[in-house]
Amino acid sequence: MRAFFPGIYARSEELVQATRDLDRGRTTAEAVDEQLERDLRELAAVQKDAGLDLLSDGLLRWQDLFRPFAEAAEGLSARPLVRFLDTNTFFRAVLVDGKPRLTEPLPAPDLPAGRWVATLPSPTAFARAADDAADPRALAADVLAPQIEAYADAGLLVLADPFLTREGRVSELVQALAELPDRVPLALWLPFGDASSVLGELAEAPVSAVGVDFYLTPLDAVPEDYPKEIMAGIVDARSSVVEDRSELARFVGELGLRKPAEISLIPNGDLQFVSEPIARQKLACLGDARSPLEEAA
Repeated sequence: MRAFFPGIYARSEELVQATRDLDRGRTTAEAVDEQLERDLRELAAVQKDAGLDLLSDGLLRWQDLFRPFAEAAEGLSARPLVRFLDTNTFFRAVLVDGKPRLTEPLPAPDLPAGRWVATLPSPTAFARAADDAADPRALAADVLAPQIEAYADAGLLVLADPFLTREGRVSELVQALAELPDRVPLALWLPFGDASSVLGELAEAPVSAVGVDFYLTPLDAVPEDYPKEIMAGIVDARSSVVEDRSELARFVGELGLRKPAEISLIPNGDLQFVSEPIARQKLACLGDARSPLEEAA
């Protein structure tokens, strides 16, 4: 049973202040980069202390899941801010002004080969952020596929789709997934949504795992003998309350009785929505929740 976190991690207060100072001309880009490197080293240590199995750079350089590609790809640009679900955060929606094509993939993080987790938007989430002005299959083939090739030494690539549980589009997603290379195991993550209505359809999707938010999805929504690994979102990324480790372990034990192909432990969404001190406590919860189950095995 693995424990790890996909998505965007919480920035430290020092990094937040440094980026604000840069915007206001009170510091330099070099000073911000130095603070970012300190945050990355600290995040690596936090993950090691928590006993996580796959490491992440926390996408600390990313403002949201879409903007890096809007800036790096031809035919795309960032547009006005859009509220992200029902949170108090925003993302820049994507403007399509030509044929989308990733000219130069984003660099892979400096993490051990085969032991790190990458996160990208799913093709349908990407299309949704572009107000459906681009076809998910085209975005998969011409933007996401070359990025996945650049992440070939990752241990797992997680495709985040916060809209799928609300809007469906599973068949459209499955068609787009066929455009992606299979050099890295693919997982689909459904943050901040009730996955009840889509888990059945996703059983045949070309992914090895499905990430489920168990704060919004009832346990019995997972079909018995589910053929995919369930990435169980058991710590709540939208709450500053730190979970009880024994309660998490009890819940995961009950999930195990439904006999999915595998179980891994993750947050139910990006940890950027809580402060960094709370985020690190939640990572510790993931490792601690796994311990009693491993001892009982």
